[in-house]
Amino acid sequence: MKIIINAASIFKGGAEQVVISFLNECKKIDEHEYHVFLRDNIYQQLNSTSFKRNFVFHNFEARPASGLLNYFKTLRAFNKLEKEIHADCVISTGGHGYWRSGAPLVVGFNIPHFIYPESPFFNNLTVRKRIFWWLKKKINMHFYNRADAIFVQTEDVKKRLQKIVPGKTVRVVSNTVNAYFLDRVSTDQKLPERSSGEIRLLTVSSYYPHKNLEIIKGIIKEFEKINATHFKFVLTLPDEIFSSVFSENERAYIYNAGPTPIRECPTLYHECDFMFLPTLLECFSASYAEAMAMEKPILTSDLGFAHVVCKDAAVYFDPMNATEIAEKIVNLSGNPDKQKRLISEGKQRLKSFGTAEDRAREFLSICNELAKNGK
Repeated sequence: MKIIINAASIFKGGAEQVVISFLNECKKIDEHEYHVFLRDNIYQQLNSTSFKRNFVFHNFEARPASGLLNYFKTLRAFNKLEKEIHADCVISTGGHGYWRSGAPLVVGFNIPHFIYPESPFFNNLTVRKRIFWWLKKKINMHFYNRADAIFVQTEDVKKRLQKIVPGKTVRVVSNTVNAYFLDRVSTDQKLPERSSGEIRLLTVSSYYPHKNLEIIKGIIKEFEKINATHFKFVLTLPDEIFSSVFSENERAYIYNAGPTPIRECPTLYHECDFMFLPTLLECFSASYAEAMAMEKPILTSDLGFAHVVCKDAAVYFDPMNATEIAEKIVNLSGNPDKQKRLISEGKQRLKSFGTAEDRAREFLSICNELAKNGK
């Protein structure tokens, strides 16, 4: 098959990790010809010299969704390239890609805001923000409805999405851990030397409102009440965002590693004790699978999407209650037997997700089915 992999609209976060993993696994499946639409944010994280001649990279300067001018300019470029390539199928793992190709189109759905209306994220939104999310859903679902098939990461997401796009082909392809995590530690130390008794809680995340990172402020206040200065949060935010969100006093409880390429994330996990994710919305956070692979206990939100993925492999908390979260952190840190149980449960859960190669082959299988049917 001639396959176009459209990653040009991917900005940051988990979507970057998925497409980078997919591209690296496709190197092992060399019976196809791959044409990759992407930008520098993806290209710079790839070892381009490791790809064979059946890969062609088409680099774009701007995201299609970054403005109307860029949208129409990029669309024309996509259409021109597709005619030259004569693709059998187009796959966009990071969403709909804002493009309806002439060839069969497979897209990934990863916007939990559209399917989890019960999330606390929506409780305090202004009227303006509610209108924003209503419009965003309308626009995005227009593009999703134009796809020939949509893949999601859990059965729960599939059930919820099918209510919005009845009659559309929706397939489950589980998220999983990137193959980089099989090497565990592959880069030099990233964090300062530990102080005596220090306990580190890692959150690998970009800065989005639904990630609920501001709750860390309240947790720090709870730690100050009991003089628990040995707890340190580890974040991966740009320095300017980190400095604007957290005060100088709060930053004393936080190490900010900065945006971290996926290949260096195993080192961060190795240098930390727990994975901490107070998120309010997810379809399937790769952080859960990464923590399981790195044998780190998970502390996360007591919400449905987290239970679907983690089951008994996590300690759950009310993501809006800083007092409860601080108590759960302190309790888990003092209970090594529970930590071992969580790690053991996590290793079992990880097996159910399959490997990164399994995921890539499932993506390509969907493409092959659509290409054969000419749909």
